[in-house]
Amino acid sequence: MQNQYIIFFDGQCNLCDRFIGFVFKRDSKRQFFYAPLQGQTAKQKLTIEEARNLKSIIFLQKGTVLKEAPAIQAIMKQLYPRWSFMIPILSLGMFNFLYRFIARKRYTLFGKKDKLYQPSEEQKKYFLP
Repeated sequence: MQNQYIIFFDGQCNLCDRFIGFVFKRDSKRQFFYAPLQGQTAKQKLTIEEARNLKSIIFLQKGTVLKEAPAIQAIMKQLYPRWSFMIPILSLGMFNFLYRFIARKRYTLFGKKDKLYQPSEEQKKYFLP
C-alpha cells in the first residue's frame, strides 16, 4: 500500500463528495484509493493534526503528504498528465488562498451531511475505512 495514491477527504462535506466523484469518474486506471479523514485509515496513515484538519484534502502520494492546493494539483496531474502544463497558470499562493477561502465556506455554500460518504457498489473496493 506504500506506493498507492490515497485521497483523504472530509466524508461529511458535499463539495468533497463531488470532487471525489469527479476524480473517480475520470480515473480510468483506478490508481486512486479514497478514505475519509474521519476514518481508520486516516488515523493510521496521517498525523493526528492532519487527520483532524477537515478543511483540507490530503493526498498521500507514494509516501509524501500533500495538502490543500498542492494536493489538488498533484491529483489533477495524475489524472491528466498531458494537461500538467496548465496547472502553474495560477500561482501556488493565489491557488492556496482560493482553496482556503472555499474550504472555510464549504458547508455554507455546499452543505454538510449527517453521515460519512457512502460509496457506490462500484466504488467500494477503492474506499478505505
